Amino acid sequence: MKNEHTSHIFRRLLSYIKSHKFLSFIALVVLFVFLYWIFGGFSPATVETKYVTADVSRQTILVTVGGSGQVSATNEVDIKPKVSGDITWIGVRDGSEVKKGQALFSIDSTTIRKNIRDSELSLQQAEYSLEKNTAQAPIDYNKKIKSLADAKENLSDAYNDSFVTISNAFLNLPSVMTTAENVLFGTDLSPQGGQWNGDAYRDAFNNQDDKDTITFFSDIAKRDYKTARELYDSSIAKFKTLTTYSSPAEIERVLDETADTAIATAQALKSEKNLVDTVIDIAEQKQIRLNSYVSSAQSSLATKIGTVNTQVSALSAQVRTVENLKDTITDTEQEITIYRIKNESGNDPLTLQSERNSVQKMRDSLTDLKEELLDYTVYAPFDGVISSINFEKGDSINSGAAFGSLITKQRIAEISLNEIDAAKVKIGQKVSLSFDAISDLSISGKVFAIDAVGTVSQGVVTYSVQMEFDTQDERVKPGMSVSASIIVDMRQDVLAVPNGAVKTQGNSSYVQILNNIPSNVVATGFATQEVPQEKFVEVGISGDSYTEIVSGVSEGEHIITRTTSATPTAAKTTTAPSLFGGSGGTRIPR
Repeated sequence: MKNEHTSHIFRRLLSYIKSHKFLSFIALVVLFVFLYWIFGGFSPATVETKYVTADVSRQTILVTVGGSGQVSATNEVDIKPKVSGDITWIGVRDGSEVKKGQALFSIDSTTIRKNIRDSELSLQQAEYSLEKNTAQAPIDYNKKIKSLADAKENLSDAYNDSFVTISNAFLNLPSVMTTAENVLFGTDLSPQGGQWNGDAYRDAFNNQDDKDTITFFSDIAKRDYKTARELYDSSIAKFKTLTTYSSPAEIERVLDETADTAIATAQALKSEKNLVDTVIDIAEQKQIRLNSYVSSAQSSLATKIGTVNTQVSALSAQVRTVENLKDTITDTEQEITIYRIKNESGNDPLTLQSERNSVQKMRDSLTDLKEELLDYTVYAPFDGVISSINFEKGDSINSGAAFGSLITKQRIAEISLNEIDAAKVKIGQKVSLSFDAISDLSISGKVFAIDAVGTVSQGVVTYSVQMEFDTQDERVKPGMSVSASIIVDMRQDVLAVPNGAVKTQGNSSYVQILNNIPSNVVATGFATQEVPQEKFVEVGISGDSYTEIVSGVSEGEHIITRTTSATPTAAKTTTAPSLFGGSGGTRIPR
């Protein structure tokens, strides 16, 4: 009965599912997700980050370029000069045995020796001049200091002299102005009628043309007198307040205005004399007898003009003296400032610094010439036998042309480098050589030859580099494979970190720092709650293992070299009961 009831329910459930497929599907999905969540199906796995660190330390960093090649039993090198010219001496012949450093042949060096002599003489002369100017520089500077002090003292005296010159001018100017005023505005020609002299000159004549001529000169004289009078009144008022204790600026202002007054007064007197002279000339032509005052005024004006011109000269000279001294002070101060550029003591002016640089440049040029002179004699780069000489004494040889060949049985290594690495290699650089056939052997050596012209193969340019061994080992056989590591740069005792510790951000580099390091650090790293700090650094060269740190961190700081993520711990599982009774196959974590 129970089974029939269960069967009936099951059939009804199936019938419902068939008639409501979409809702039934949604219900099953929701139930599945709910059960999966309940039993921990969405529980995240815990991932643990571990840090591997190193200390910032001092290292010797080597920058190397490497390549592989073969060992040769015989080395044959073309002997090529670096300069061109006529061969003047040959010290070997075919088959001659030579030692390393032995002279092989020489090229005419007459021109370069003359250049060296000329350069030595020019350098000697420049050094003499530098020595003299070095001794003279502090003397000249001290002279400038003294000149400045003297100019300031002279300017102070000039202001005192200016006061005296102004005073002398005003001893004469009042009487001069009185004369100038009387000539125009006195009543000497008509004491009864009170007519001004300037008008009386005109009325002394009946002819209208004569009157017009005199009126013309009279107007000019009155205009110039008015100008002079205004300046005189202003300057004499200022002079009355001036004392020997007045400021230099005030004395200079009064001096300038007094000089202007004297010049204007001289012009006024000249205009008045032109008027009086014209009156006398017309009177003489018309045979008219004039009042004796006219001739007296003419004589008085001539005398006053001489007096004023003397004052004009004195005042103008004093103005120039003051201005010249002020200019001298300004110029000297500027010269002293230039003396002190990059040289507070003033004893080593820029001109001397520039001359010193020029002398050093001449020394460098002479050194270069002497080094070039060595190229005019060609030496054997290693022990060997000369063969295939192509030139005779007197022949002309070009740089890079093969004079002959040098053969040696010394073991050498020859490798090929791409154009980028070859550009870093120079003759004489140290080399470390290792051999596939002799794993425990490492021989040092140095580069002695580099191809001048590369070899192109399938668009790739390579250069052959030959290296000689510092020591010979009988186990090294011709034809053996060799690996060479050429040291192209080196830094000793510099701050460095492992290469993997340096990271980049745009054009900047940085490292990550940890301040606290556990005592039980292992090689696989350690976990910590401390958040790493980023520090930007300036890097130098990078070797195979370490990178130079120029600035940004200090020796002993703990930097992160790499991070690792620990594998999540496998969850323990148990068997969940089947939804429909019995044991199911679903595994759920505890």
